[in-house]
Amino acid sequence: MTPKNSEHYKKALKFIPWATQTNAKRLQPGWGEFMPPFIKRAKGCRVWDLDDREYIDYRCALGPIILGYQYSEVDKAVREQMKNGVLFSMASPLELETAEAIIQNVPWIEQIHFMKTGAGACTACTRLARAYTGRQHILTSGYHGYHDCFALGWQNHGAPEILRDYVHEIAYGDLAAVDTAFEKHGEGLAAAIVAPYEWNEDTGEAYLQRLREKCNEYGSLLIFEEVLTGFRLARGGAQEYYGITPDLAAFAKAMANGYPISVFAGKREYMRTLEKTIITITYAGETLSLAASKATMTIMRNEPVHDHILEMGNRLRGGFAEIIKEMSAPAHEAGLPPAPYIQFDVGSEEENTKWQNRLFSILFAKGIFPSERWFVNYSHRVDDIDQTLEVVRQSMSEIL
Repeated sequence: MTPKNSEHYKKALKFIPWATQTNAKRLQPGWGEFMPPFIKRAKGCRVWDLDDREYIDYRCALGPIILGYQYSEVDKAVREQMKNGVLFSMASPLELETAEAIIQNVPWIEQIHFMKTGAGACTACTRLARAYTGRQHILTSGYHGYHDCFALGWQNHGAPEILRDYVHEIAYGDLAAVDTAFEKHGEGLAAAIVAPYEWNEDTGEAYLQRLREKCNEYGSLLIFEEVLTGFRLARGGAQEYYGITPDLAAFAKAMANGYPISVFAGKREYMRTLEKTIITITYAGETLSLAASKATMTIMRNEPVHDHILEMGNRLRGGFAEIIKEMSAPAHEAGLPPAPYIQFDVGSEEENTKWQNRLFSILFAKGIFPSERWFVNYSHRVDDIDQTLEVVRQSMSEIL
């Protein structure tokens, strides 16, 4: 670890568990000494650590940075709103304006309620489904945040064990498990909540279609957890990409280019359940994030954001494929264009991870910030992608 990073890391551990607020941002020892535990600043598609080492970034703050760091039009909208205030004693008109901007991009949505985190939006969806249906059981597939219902598979999770009677988790893509779960619990299932795409090689069309059919058959609600897929997989999210419409959805991350905001949204019939129950937080109407989201939605509507991400992602993935073939590397390229990656095929999962770690440690040393899924944003340009691929080529040659 470089000097300033090392010094700050030691101090941070004294006062902050993990030395960070986010589990996925914890230091990964296997990724080498040049993985920076702290980022001091960022601009476009590049970040700088405490020792001013520069990296082309493919983590995008775990997904929220869709346009690029410090994107001028978004930050300008935030500065303008700051002149009027951050939080008021009643609703801001920005709540309606931002809701309308989101619905223009995701037209299947009829009503929206703002929140602050993806985890909160997911929990709100399941609460709303229970309140609407009067049922107790939930079917889950994928990661949906830290709340009790979604943490039961974790070691020492701290959630009440009785929840296992009501929350039923199945693996992404397991069609047989869908049928079994509905046969066993269908009459009591309020909803099935699913991350539509797990950023792996199976894009899941048949799986999502089966969930839609079973929810229709049993009167359960289908919830798309679009915390990561929303506004990244396509402008209209997973519903646009797959052509399958859920009843409710949770959005967060890319909806405001890094500003803290989320929503739960859906058909009016289900959202009107809020007239009979209460799901509310004080900071949902915080105006700076609303201004950022409205600006982000407008940019996505008026500029070729997703066409560019598709082009750059295909260039990156195609480059991975070319390097792998050229060097006869024990790997293959995978993933959709917004987040391609290299999958090693050495043997066991443990061995594959070791090879990935070796590659990542060299990439960090050479100024590339890799990720298990390489997120591409609107600020990545051809030169950035080509520079990255040249470094990947050099790094791959060193581990073979």
